[in-house]
Amino acid sequence: MLRRKLYRDLWHYKGQFFTIFLMVFIGMLAFSGIHGYMDGMDESAKEYYKKYNLQDLWITNTNVSDSDLNDLKSLDHVRDVNRALVLNAKLKRYKDVTLETNILEENTVSKMYVVKGEKYASNKKGVWFDSYLAEYLNIHVGDTLKLDVSGQILKLKVKGLVNTPDHVYFVKDSTEIFPTHQNYGFIYMSADTFQDVMHVDVTYNKAYVDVDKKNNVSSVKKEIQKDFNFLSVTDRDNSFSYAGYQAEVEEGQTYAPVFTGLFLMIAILSVMSTMNRFVRQQRVQIGTLKALGFKNRKIYIHYIEFGFMTSLIAAVLGVLVGYFTIGQFFIDMEASYFEMPNIHTVLLPEVIQTAVLVVALISLVTYLSSRKILKETASEALRLEVPKVKKNSLDWSVKFNKCKLSTRWNIRDIARNKGRSIAACVGIIGCTMLLVCSFGLWDTIESYMDWEYKIINTYQYKISLNSDYTKEQYDHLTHLYGDATSKSVAIEFKNKGKNETRSMLVLDGKDKLNITDHDEKVMSIHSNGIYLTEKLAEKYGIQVGDKVTWHLAGDSSWHTSKVIGLNRDPQTQQFTMSKKYFEKLGYTYRPDSIYTNEKAKKIDGVSKISSIESIQEGVESMLEAMKSMMVLLIVFAVLLGCVILYNLGVLSFTEKQYQFATLKVLGFKDKQIKEIFIKQNTWIMLVGMIIGLPLGYYMLSYIYTNALNETYDFPAVVEWISYVYAIIGTVLVSYVMNKLLARKIKTINMVSSLKANE
Repeated sequence: MLRRKLYRDLWHYKGQFFTIFLMVFIGMLAFSGIHGYMDGMDESAKEYYKKYNLQDLWITNTNVSDSDLNDLKSLDHVRDVNRALVLNAKLKRYKDVTLETNILEENTVSKMYVVKGEKYASNKKGVWFDSYLAEYLNIHVGDTLKLDVSGQILKLKVKGLVNTPDHVYFVKDSTEIFPTHQNYGFIYMSADTFQDVMHVDVTYNKAYVDVDKKNNVSSVKKEIQKDFNFLSVTDRDNSFSYAGYQAEVEEGQTYAPVFTGLFLMIAILSVMSTMNRFVRQQRVQIGTLKALGFKNRKIYIHYIEFGFMTSLIAAVLGVLVGYFTIGQFFIDMEASYFEMPNIHTVLLPEVIQTAVLVVALISLVTYLSSRKILKETASEALRLEVPKVKKNSLDWSVKFNKCKLSTRWNIRDIARNKGRSIAACVGIIGCTMLLVCSFGLWDTIESYMDWEYKIINTYQYKISLNSDYTKEQYDHLTHLYGDATSKSVAIEFKNKGKNETRSMLVLDGKDKLNITDHDEKVMSIHSNGIYLTEKLAEKYGIQVGDKVTWHLAGDSSWHTSKVIGLNRDPQTQQFTMSKKYFEKLGYTYRPDSIYTNEKAKKIDGVSKISSIESIQEGVESMLEAMKSMMVLLIVFAVLLGCVILYNLGVLSFTEKQYQFATLKVLGFKDKQIKEIFIKQNTWIMLVGMIIGLPLGYYMLSYIYTNALNETYDFPAVVEWISYVYAIIGTVLVSYVMNKLLARKIKTINMVSSLKANE
C-alpha cells in the first residue's frame, strides 16, 4: 500500500521532485566534473613522474666531469645520476623550428615514454623526437631529419616519438608564456651517436640526480651546493616544467572547491527546504496513516524514501555524467598544452563520499520533518497546521498598515515563512555570485593583458640577440632599431641564512619596456640601488630600504645593494636594476634583447624576433580553457537559478493556493493576485541580488589571491558592465520564472482549493 502511495505521490508531485532531481544532479555534475578534471591532472602527473623516474635535482655546469659523476653517486641518499649535454639545434627544411637537443650518457633518470617507435637504447643510432611537435610538423618514425648543430649538419633517422617527465611544460624562451608545440620541441640521442656524427668528445653540461626519498632531497641539495662548485643546483619546485604544471593543478585545487562547493550548497539548501515543505504538505496523510494503525517506523521509512530515491538517482547520474563529459572535456583541453601521456580523469573517494553525504543530508531532513509531525497524535495531525504568528511580527506588520494590501500581505507571509524566503534568497545570492564571477574571470584576464602588453611592454617587436654577437653587429642593429635594451641574468642572494636563486633584469628600456607600481603606473628607474617585485618582497620579507647581498651566477664577487623601490608585475617576479647601476658595480653591460616598434628582420647577430601580437595570440589560445569555464559557470548559474526559483515558486504557490482562492471569492481579480504573488518573489530577488553582487567580487578576489602561483600577481577586476550583465541575468531569470508561475493563478479551482482544507 505504501509503495503504491509512494509512486502515486511521486507522479502527482512530479514537478517538485523533478526540480529536486535537477538541483542535486546539477550540483553533483559540477562537483564531479571539475574534481574529475583537476584530480585527474594531479593523479596522472604523480603516476607519470613515479613510473618514469623524474629527477629530483637538476645540476648545471660548464663540465660535469667523470670525477664529479662518481662523487655525486657516492653521496648518501643518492640513488642514481645521469649526465647529459643540452644544446639547441635548428631543424632544416622547416621554418624557424628550434630543437632542444639532449645527448644522453644513459637514460635511467627521467626515462622516455615511447608513443611510437623503438625503445631508447644507447647503442641505437638515431634520434627520439618530441611527439607533440612531430604531430604538428607531420614527422613520423623512420623519417630522416637534417639538424644544424653548432653549424654542422647532421642527418639522423627518427627512431621513436617520445615524451619525458621533465618536458611536460616548456617554452622556447621568455618571450613565450605558454607552449604552442609548433616551433620548439626536444630530441634525444645517445652520446655514442653524437660522437660518431660530430667527431668530438661529449662534454656534459647537465646532471640529473635521483634521490631515494622525498624527505632527503633538501639535505642532498645542500650537500651538493656545499661540496661542489656547480653553476646551479635546482630542485623540482624550481624546475620550469614541474613547477609550471603543478601551478596549474594548484590553481584548480583552489578554485574548484569554491565553485563546486557553492553549487552544492545552493542545491542542497533548496532541496532540504523543498523536502521539508513537501512533508508538511503531507500532514493530513501522515495523520491518516497513524489513524489506520501504521507504525511510526514504517511512516518514517516511507517519507525518507521520497528524498532518498530522488537524491540517490540524481547524485549517481550527476557523478557519472560530470566525470565522463565535463571532466573529460577539460582534461582533453589541458592535454593539448601539457605533454602528459595518458592524462585521464579520476573519480576519487571524496567525490563518492560527497554524493553519499548529499543523499544522507536530504534523507535526514525528510526524517526530521516527518518526525516532528509524528510526535503529534493522529487527531492533531489530521488537523491543518496553524501558522505560528508571534506578536512582535504582527506589530512589525502593522507599521506598514498604510501600504497596499499586496505589500502588507507579503510582509506577513515572509514573516510566517522565513525558511522558504531565506532559501530562495540564498539561491539568488549564489546565482548572482556565480554570474559576477563568470564575467569577472574574463574582465580580470583582459585587465592583465592590457597591463602586460600596453603599459609594461609598449614595443611591437623584441629582438633576441645571439650570445656571440659582435660590436659591429650590435651597433648596426641599434642604428636600425634603436637602443632600448635589456639583459637578463641569474643571481643568488642571501635571505635569512639561506641562498636563494632568482632572475634579475638589467634595464635600459627607453619607454619600450617599463616597470610599474602597485597601481599599474609606470615608474622611473633610478641608479642607486635595486628594485624587486612586491610579491617577491612579501615572500622573502624584504622592505624598501633593506640591503640585499647577492652575486651573479657563475661569478664569485658578492655585492650589497639597497632596495630603493618595489614594483608590481603581473607575470614575472624578479629583481630589476638600471644599466647605469649595473655598470657602476664593475660589470660590462652586454644586452641580450632589443625592443623596437620598427618591423625587424633576422640579420647577423639576431637569434629570434618575437612580435607582441604573436605573444598575445599564444596567451589567448591558452585562455580558451578560461573561456570554456566562464561559459560553463554562466550556464550552470542560470540553469540552477531557474530550477531553484521555479521550485520554490511552485512551493510558495501550492501553499498559498487556499489564500488565493479566498481572495478570488472576495472579488480580487487575477491581475491583483498576480501582483501579490510576483511582488514577494521580486523582493527576494532584489535582496539576493544586492547581497550577491559584492559577494561575487569577494569570491573572485579570493580565487585570484589564492589560486595564482608565485609567478603571477594581478588583482581581481569586475567592470561595471559585468555587474550590469549579472543584474540583467538575475532579473531575467526571475522575471521568466515569475511569469511562468503567475500563469498558474488562472488555473486555480476555487471549490477544490477551498474544500482542500476541510
